[in-house]
Amino acid sequence: MVALMIAGWALAVAPDAAGPAAGRVAIVRATGVGRPPARMAGPRGRLMARRAAEVVAVRNLATKLGHGRRATLRGFRYVSTRYRPDGSVEVTVESARRVRRAPR
Repeated sequence: MVALMIAGWALAVAPDAAGPAAGRVAIVRATGVGRPPARMAGPRGRLMARRAAEVVAVRNLATKLGHGRRATLRGFRYVSTRYRPDGSVEVTVESARRVRRAPR
């Protein structure tokens, strides 16, 4: 079984002194960390850890965007993949979304 750890998420907004205006684009980022199975080392374990990190990162992004855990996301991209010395892998994904004007 692959061990999964949930990492932090970030919200980066297009620069604006008063916050994002309606119609501007906000970049939402999410990170996921995966660890290889205890009995598996080498390239296969690293691939399993990377896949686990991708799944966690996309799930975190869906949650951050307000979708359920079983949502299908489109239009996101992989920003970075970091392989750590302990065998774990950290993946960061991001998605752009339009900012809606708050109701008055």
